[in-house]
Amino acid sequence: MKPHRSPAQISVEAETWLKNAYDQANIDRSIVEQRQYNYNNSLPISQKTLKHHKITTSEIKINGVNCMVLNPYKRKKNRTILYVFGGGFTVGSPLEDIPISASLAAKTGAQVISPAYRLAPEHPFPAALDDISAVARQIFTNDHNACIAGESAGANLALALMYRLRLTNQPVPRAAALLSPPTDKTMRDDSFHAGRDPTLNPARIKQIEDAYIGDHDRANPEISPLYGTYDAHFPPSIITTGTRDLLLSSSIRLARVMREAGTLVDLRVWEGMWHVFEFYPEIPEADASLTEIAGFLERHF
Repeated sequence: MKPHRSPAQISVEAETWLKNAYDQANIDRSIVEQRQYNYNNSLPISQKTLKHHKITTSEIKINGVNCMVLNPYKRKKNRTILYVFGGGFTVGSPLEDIPISASLAAKTGAQVISPAYRLAPEHPFPAALDDISAVARQIFTNDHNACIAGESAGANLALALMYRLRLTNQPVPRAAALLSPPTDKTMRDDSFHAGRDPTLNPARIKQIEDAYIGDHDRANPEISPLYGTYDAHFPPSIITTGTRDLLLSSSIRLARVMREAGTLVDLRVWEGMWHVFEFYPEIPEADASLTEIAGFLERHF
């Protein structure tokens, strides 16, 4: 008989993943090499995910920014998610984040729009945020029920976007899903020193931060969203992270700032999980977390 396993325990699949994981965070690749490596490894997973969820894709341009559009098999009217991919501001693309964006499309019935924003070091701050803002202005002006989601650097950009939109009195999303958001570039959070995340390391983070931020003020809320303005009118937000996430403290601190300011926030910390564990469809926790995120967004469409 299979032994009983509490839902609060890490899954066998996640244990196996961690046991077999080689420390990608410590592999010395240039940014260009990392981009190609990520793309090559993501392509078959993304294709499999699209087929599994019966998602169709197309390309459009919104205010000069190329975007991928993901349409679920059973699309529900008046549901749109602006999805911001991650990759440390230096790597990544809408295609590479399909394991997350396609799952959210299928689970919510929403059309998902994912901008191919410009990357550093070729295009440092604020290029990525400018691109996201250009797309967001059209989406949130035309659809007041639209939500936003983003992982890692994409979650940082989502937060920075909402700060910028509120500052200029423009329409904001109805709700936000923030997966492992980096929120403070002025200091190193407590979890940053734990060294238990197989997907991130401090040296790599410094490399991508220098490429993206350069000489800009790191306390700028558009760079460090922790220092943005939060109140009861800020979009309701769900934050997900894991106990192994190098940026766990970043999520915890953000949730506290939001909560004390009166923002509706739901912080989900997953036992044994690492940075943006939702990216790995073979892990049951990934699907479970995306189901919770979808449920949160559905309550706010």
